[in-house]
Amino acid sequence: MKTMKNIYFILAAAASLAFASCTSDELVGGENQGTEQGLTGDAIVFGSLAPALTRADLYGAGAASKLSEKFVVYGTKHMTENEDKTAANDAVQFNNFQVQWTASTAGTSESNSSDWDYVGLQAYDATPTSQGIKYWDYAAKKGYTFYAFSSTDISYPKAETDKVQVTKVTADETSLYNKGYAATVKDGANLSNLYFSDRVEVPRGQYGKTVSLTFRNIGTMVRFGFYETIPGYTVQIDKFYIDADAAAAVTDFKEMKDAKADGFYASLQNVKSDVSQTMNVTYYSDGADINRPKLSNPTGGYNYTMKLGSAASIIGKTLGTTASNPTWVDGTAGTYTPVYPFVGNNNPMLVKLDFTMTADDGSADVIHVKGARAIVPAQHVQWKSNFAYTYIFKISDRTNGTTGETDENDEPVDPEGLKPITFDAIVVDVTEERQQTISSVSTNSITTYAEGAITDEYKVGQPIYVALSNTLTGNIITPAATGDAATQAQIYKLDKATTEATVLAKLTGSPVDITLTAVADATVESTVPLADGTTPEINNVKFTPSTAGYYAYVYTAEAYVAPNYTVQTDKTYDSGKTYYMKSGNGVFYAVSVPTEAAFNAYKESLWLKTDNGTPGEFEIKVIKVQ
Repeated sequence: MKTMKNIYFILAAAASLAFASCTSDELVGGENQGTEQGLTGDAIVFGSLAPALTRADLYGAGAASKLSEKFVVYGTKHMTENEDKTAANDAVQFNNFQVQWTASTAGTSESNSSDWDYVGLQAYDATPTSQGIKYWDYAAKKGYTFYAFSSTDISYPKAETDKVQVTKVTADETSLYNKGYAATVKDGANLSNLYFSDRVEVPRGQYGKTVSLTFRNIGTMVRFGFYETIPGYTVQIDKFYIDADAAAAVTDFKEMKDAKADGFYASLQNVKSDVSQTMNVTYYSDGADINRPKLSNPTGGYNYTMKLGSAASIIGKTLGTTASNPTWVDGTAGTYTPVYPFVGNNNPMLVKLDFTMTADDGSADVIHVKGARAIVPAQHVQWKSNFAYTYIFKISDRTNGTTGETDENDEPVDPEGLKPITFDAIVVDVTEERQQTISSVSTNSITTYAEGAITDEYKVGQPIYVALSNTLTGNIITPAATGDAATQAQIYKLDKATTEATVLAKLTGSPVDITLTAVADATVESTVPLADGTTPEINNVKFTPSTAGYYAYVYTAEAYVAPNYTVQTDKTYDSGKTYYMKSGNGVFYAVSVPTEAAFNAYKESLWLKTDNGTPGEFEIKVIKVQ
């Protein structure tokens, strides 16, 4: 039997500042490193940026809090111009040095320009026991390379009792990008506080500047919630189903026979969290993610069931009625649970449940629905490090459960009831530092529909329908036309794989390296032909992809207008002002000017914002077509 597979996707992201690309003289290393942490001399000094679930915490005290005010840095200098990997060309300068944050200490020593210092501290996993100051060596013609990590579960020096054990990889001969870390994470470790930095290469021309390290959480954060939209009834979940004997990934609902009423359950292959896990942290060697850390799947094995929350948190609770206010499976206001990443997952997540409908008109009408099912395609449960994923399941009057009898496998015998269940899969991407504005998609849901297999949802030559719904009212927001003006929607072909946040950055003036090409045959339609043979009236945008690749749906609620800047002409330093610099590719970025001396040194290059412009409001979803 065909069932309808509607996927509701929301990108929820908070506003953050726009930072400069690697062309900026104020940054060291790859792009998106954050603002310069201070103006320094020839001592090697460090600053940090810590992308996290709350984008208000970016650098300075915010980053220090995320990193528990400490991190470990490993740094080498390269003496010759060639690329050989000999010890002479990979001389260690920072052998797992501890770097510590102390507020309001910037400038008090030559090794401290931004409240981070390393002199006199104990190294993590090597001598010296008292770290000395290091200076830039201009004889190092090939530059320096820096790596770093941070965890609340380590000691200085390293102890065998630590819940996290980290070892620097120094001998790999296959690739410079494999000289990362080997990490063992024991049961009970705080995965949400384990960070690894981007690999930072400092060329000879950048000596003397602060080494700015961008840290990314190595774990994944997930949460699950439910809401219902059945008119005239309240809904309570009675139980979930799993395959309790699963020795491999579950891909068939018929195998899910075992009822559970002590929390939320789903059939999903995921990495075990109750054993010591050994993992390798290496770095992307090309593409947009170059030098970012990547994690190989841990070696401790897999579970085939996802379980969160308790009976008290979800079973028998009256469900919320909007996607913005669901009933969370952990019983709190949407708290995330840290899990291991699983980018290699090729199996869907299956959710099977029974629920009870109770009339809210005062009558005694109660309906029991059994065996309702939903599928989250495998592409949407391939969890990445430093991402937070929220999955919201919507129970509607189109559920595919039955109100009648079931067989010994809890499969329907009587016809299925209220039409197929639909679900919202809300994915929160928190890793794109270029985002400049808050998008209003937190209150609207982008629904994509195309009939296809679980792991091959969108296909070349097959029409795709995209609708925009207000999640508070349920009303469809109808585009006035196809185009890029306010109240219009457009489909773009992308020249490479990317995220919604990167598309948003492109639309709001950032020079991100993607190209958006409008799809000419996109049209505004009033109906959608569903797999069940019905053609409900849903105002949407329809397009038929002619080639494989990535497309973006963009609804423009308010058009973007760029802000204006002017060169500052004041002779007097004003600590209350926000100063900007202009990068080589024309991007203005806020810079830290902590002292009058710093202002005087750079005042000819400082700008002030004169007009905030209009941030723009866009609803965006990236769609992969195979």
